[in-house]
Amino acid sequence: MQQQIDEILALMEASLGEEKTVSPVLDRILVDLGGRAVGLWRCGKGRLIQLGFRAVPQMDEQIRRQFAEFTQEVSLENTGLGIVKAVVERIPAIGTLQGKESGLEGSSEWLRKFEAQQSYAVPIFEGNQVVGVLAISTNGIHQTGDPEWERLTKIAAGIGEKKLLGML
Repeated sequence: MQQQIDEILALMEASLGEEKTVSPVLDRILVDLGGRAVGLWRCGKGRLIQLGFRAVPQMDEQIRRQFAEFTQEVSLENTGLGIVKAVVERIPAIGTLQGKESGLEGSSEWLRKFEAQQSYAVPIFEGNQVVGVLAISTNGIHQTGDPEWERLTKIAAGIGEKKLLGML
């Protein structure tokens, strides 16, 4: 597992250094973790700014475009989305199809459109400061501590440790 994480972080460093894009990294995470969609956001003043979003080719193109546009910039007051909750509460947020139970009605709505079962959003820290969030939607049902979530958590930690968001 650690080798896979190291490869993803090396790919991110190379992609940011050469092309200033996170798409190859997000594509790799999507495949490695069996996701339906994956995205990366940086924190701005009172908002999240999308750095990249990728989805499986089978996803409806209109749904992909709508989500990409909707999450281009997201207010940190929109706590019905897991990406916002993870940043505001400084801990991973798990979204499910039962939005009322998780408190993530917005994520629940997108999961249905993505034909996914669950989302996992992990805050990215540089020191004590949350600087961004990495999120994935999958068809699997996982719990915190499962290998898939641990990998995403470690990737997010590596992004923060290496200060990779600052390269964009």
